Amino acid sequence: MKKLAVAVMLLSLCELAGPLAALARNKACPSANQQADAATDRAEALLTAGKVDEALELLKAIPRTSSNDSLISHLLGLAYYQKSDYARAIELLTASAASSPEASKQHRQAIRLLGMSHYVSGHVPRAIPYLEQVTGWDSHDVEIQYILGNAYLQAHSLDKARNAFAAMFSLAPNSAAAYLINAQMMIRQQLEELAEVELRKALELDPKLPEANFLLAEMAIYHANVDLGITLLEKEITINPAFAMAYYSLGEALTRQLKWTAAIAPLQKSIWLNPFFSGPYIVLGKVYLKTGDLGNAESMLRHALKMDPNNFSGHHLLAQVLQQAGKTEDAKKEYELADRLRAGSER
Repeated sequence: MKKLAVAVMLLSLCELAGPLAALARNKACPSANQQADAATDRAEALLTAGKVDEALELLKAIPRTSSNDSLISHLLGLAYYQKSDYARAIELLTASAASSPEASKQHRQAIRLLGMSHYVSGHVPRAIPYLEQVTGWDSHDVEIQYILGNAYLQAHSLDKARNAFAAMFSLAPNSAAAYLINAQMMIRQQLEELAEVELRKALELDPKLPEANFLLAEMAIYHANVDLGITLLEKEITINPAFAMAYYSLGEALTRQLKWTAAIAPLQKSIWLNPFFSGPYIVLGKVYLKTGDLGNAESMLRHALKMDPNNFSGHHLLAQVLQQAGKTEDAKKEYELADRLRAGSER
């Protein structure tokens, strides 16, 4: 009742005539533009709070005027971007960018989101000019530098990619480290042949560069050239003797050659350098299983599964160990768990 009475009073005030009434009306009765501005501010706050659907509903209800049209398009574009509806976001943000001053916060945010929207939509050639604009404004935006570098890789602009990643990591573009990082990003993009060229250039510039031989070894082993992989891993360990992953990969490579006893030492070294990674425990458990050391095999695998309880391989190996040790019921439980994990991973 109180709210209704107040509303009636305000309505009466809005209908009064005369100078004093006009002054009071301006204070008590916001104009349509003021109401639209307040609604726009509310929608922006909802977007910031992650309440995207509420913001969309509110934005669609706001009457469009020449003064708010650009901002409403921008906020709608931002909302659709947050909902991963990139096609609608691109349409609205393009309008926002075209209708806002180039130095404004709205324009720059629209350009940034257009670059990202085009990139995730697979429109790499369209994304690049927007991303380049952003790096021109802000050379410290590492997220955009990362996306731009990957966009260049997908466009096979390899030198530009190296420059982007070098800027991201504050490196000289023609340094050995820049070639190394570019190669690592190429491997993630499955550009392995190009990555190999980049890595060899890195080693040409700095033969003692850590991790370059390791990455070459990983690619060699993946392509079943295990002998070359082992040679490269041994080079890596000579250069970088505290690198746990090199010992782990060396031990794993030796198991591929069925050199079970030779694999033990590098796997142990990997664990001693980094006891928080389950991989070498699992491979070492397999090695002990193959060499008949069931006690150590069970110990290694149980330790690994404490760190990584959903590791299918670990449970399956443990089941084999328990079966060989005559622990039939425990083995059965591990086989069943391994089967469930494998089935879950295939969904």
